[in-house]
Amino acid sequence: MPGVFAEHTVYPAIADVTGDGVYARLQQGDEKLEVGYPPQTLDAWAARAKTWARGGAPADLPRTDKARGKPKPRDVFVYFIDEAKLRAPAAAMELIERLKR
Repeated sequence: MPGVFAEHTVYPAIADVTGDGVYARLQQGDEKLEVGYPPQTLDAWAARAKTWARGGAPADLPRTDKARGKPKPRDVFVYFIDEAKLRAPAAAMELIERLKR
């Protein structure tokens, strides 16, 4: 079972990795933006996804635990599920482009 991280305005966001994978729900999109998220925010999420995939833990997200053991590669699933639903596909495509860099 993957660890779950939910970026939300109301609920606490805790980025503890509790499994062999990470499932990130990005929920703070803005329908006024062409791709739903500012470029610097998408850059940050791409960097976090790469860190998770390498087995690390992003230093800029809140955690309750300390990294234990040897990091190992893991699957990372990032979903854009937010109020800006019409912008979610564009946000996903922009994130994919950043992950290629």
